[in-house]
Amino acid sequence: MLAAVLSPRNLGVVAALAFGLSVSAAVKSKEQTIRGRVEKIGRGTVQSFVTLDPSGVPTRIGVTISAGALEELPPVPNTVSRCYDLDGNGKHTGHECIGDVERILDVPVDSSAGLPFKWITVNWNAAGHPAPYNRPHFDFHFYAVDRTVVEAITPGRCGELVDCGHFTRATRPVPAQHLPAGHIDVGAVVARMGNHLLDSQSPELKDSLPFTRTFIYGAYEGELIFWEPMITLDMLRKTRDACWAISQPQGFRQTGYYPTRYCVRENREGERTVSLEGFRYSTEGRDKQVEIKPSR
Repeated sequence: MLAAVLSPRNLGVVAALAFGLSVSAAVKSKEQTIRGRVEKIGRGTVQSFVTLDPSGVPTRIGVTISAGALEELPPVPNTVSRCYDLDGNGKHTGHECIGDVERILDVPVDSSAGLPFKWITVNWNAAGHPAPYNRPHFDFHFYAVDRTVVEAITPGRCGELVDCGHFTRATRPVPAQHLPAGHIDVGAVVARMGNHLLDSQSPELKDSLPFTRTFIYGAYEGELIFWEPMITLDMLRKTRDACWAISQPQGFRQTGYYPTRYCVRENREGERTVSLEGFRYSTEGRDKQVEIKPSR
């Protein structure tokens, strides 16, 4: 019995107890955070990260926002970001641009970690989206398909600057068992993103309260392809440590670890993180890779 307690795996816990530390603190001290690509935004940077527990199970995936990243952000939409020359005149006007500021980040672990996510985008929207989301905010897209798949959702004149054939395919219903109850399709299909399915029970929709933060599932051809916390600039600046539940479907097609909450936290250096946490392992359904073919 004593030999089992003093095994190499438990020595750290025993030592922690000897010095008056909790077991949870000892275990937490063995967590590993792997950091990814750094990109500049505002007067600072954003960087992806994944935290794994001592056994290699993911506990957090998210974005670190440096102290200056929420300052000196462009105050209005631009005509250089994600613009498409739809009329063929060689120029970009406001109606041909999404107008946000986008930063693309990697997921700094491979598939052995069991996460479905492959890459992340951070999007600053100076003027927001159509009401009720018309407040300055950030979108954090955690994509569960390859970037080439998303880039193949080509621009056009339907939805939010998306090809009309892709609009039809993006609005194909997600099977009920793979989408939380109450999520609705309002046709918010965006080129090189996908369809944004909104939670009808969120405060800004159900109770007409001012938008501060919400969670969106992204879809294409009846499959979930991204998980998205959407948070106002004001909310990010004010929040010190808070988490909110993510509505869950009955199961997911692809086996892996899926988050049950999203969080905003601030550390002593003034950095903030936006993260997906509270992972549960899903073995529901079958693995399936979305394949997007050219629209006809």
